[in-house]
Amino acid sequence: MKICLINSLYKPYRRGGAEVVFNTIVKELKKNGHDVFVITISGELNEKNFYCQEMDNIKVYRFYPKNIFSFIEINQKPLWQRIIWHIIDIFNYHSYRQVKKILKKEKPELVLTHNLKGLGYLTLLAVKKLKIKNIHTLHDIQLVNPTGLLIRNQENQSLFLAPYYLITRWLFSSPEVVVSPSKWLMDFYRQYGFFKKSKEVILPNPLVLDNQKLQKKFNDKKVNYLFLGQLETHKGILFLLDVFSEFNQLDNSRLIIVGKGSLEQILKAKYGSQDWLEFLGFIPANQLGKQVFKNIHYTILPSLCYENSPGVVYDSFKYETPVIAASLGGVPEVVQEGVTGYLFEPGNKISLLNKLNQAYYNLDKFEQMSENAKIKANDFDIKNYIYKILSL
Repeated sequence: MKICLINSLYKPYRRGGAEVVFNTIVKELKKNGHDVFVITISGELNEKNFYCQEMDNIKVYRFYPKNIFSFIEINQKPLWQRIIWHIIDIFNYHSYRQVKKILKKEKPELVLTHNLKGLGYLTLLAVKKLKIKNIHTLHDIQLVNPTGLLIRNQENQSLFLAPYYLITRWLFSSPEVVVSPSKWLMDFYRQYGFFKKSKEVILPNPLVLDNQKLQKKFNDKKVNYLFLGQLETHKGILFLLDVFSEFNQLDNSRLIIVGKGSLEQILKAKYGSQDWLEFLGFIPANQLGKQVFKNIHYTILPSLCYENSPGVVYDSFKYETPVIAASLGGVPEVVQEGVTGYLFEPGNKISLLNKLNQAYYNLDKFEQMSENAKIKANDFDIKNYIYKILSL
């Protein structure tokens, strides 16, 4: 089957887990013998018309959507410029024409769309005009809130956002199928009246499983906990370090931090001298098993924002590691209390302390929970995911 996959960012550009999921799907479809090509943005200002390059034997079409700056630079721009950028992005007719030309040239049988912010929200209209089957996959709340973030205790969306999501709701009303990795995210969009004409499907994100068994190695009696993710306030890293410094007063545990972000230098300056803490920086996904998870008892997910279906949980289960997670968003759909991990009240210091202690003092249950996590990972096998997507 000839399949087009569209996402605003594709390697070497990446912002988060959505790009990891997208790349995983592209590679697996190609591996299965499908004729696959990608449409994504270019970071080069002079590339306003589409061009084609080959990456890993896959055609990748890129162009620079006409706007006041590139999507890649959005986090460095002031608010007033971002507002103008978003308005242009929603109605980016230049992007619409480029996408339509590529689709007319390639004539795919199926278009799989993912995150479109930065590529232009008229993309789905281009697909619809050419009468090509479209399956759209959700990753966050960016169609209601352009930041894509929903912070705990800030659930009421600003009235200023109403014009934005009324427009995006109209533009995104037409996909034949809408896929959400979590029931929570689909329910979120339903309450804003999205996708009334689309078939709705809950399908967790895919995971490429390793055939080799991971040999856990613990060199001392300390219990090792892991934080894996962006070093940003909304990911709960400041909250976690505050709690962990109190939890570890007996010096019986260790916290490993893997990731990077705007708080990195601040955290190292404040906590860098602590014996119970180790910063490993960014580690590529294909090295996480050997370099990190082989020494980890539990992963901690302390997010203060609503997570859809976080990749850190998938990776932890893949490497036989139970998860201690904030019960927020779609997390309770994948982490089962006492079976594959523990759930605590988001942002609640006492609740997290209780779960950290529960994990520590019930270490005899670790092996069974580790096995449960490994079994759960099989539910997310990329092979099953591809079969289900192509069966829709």
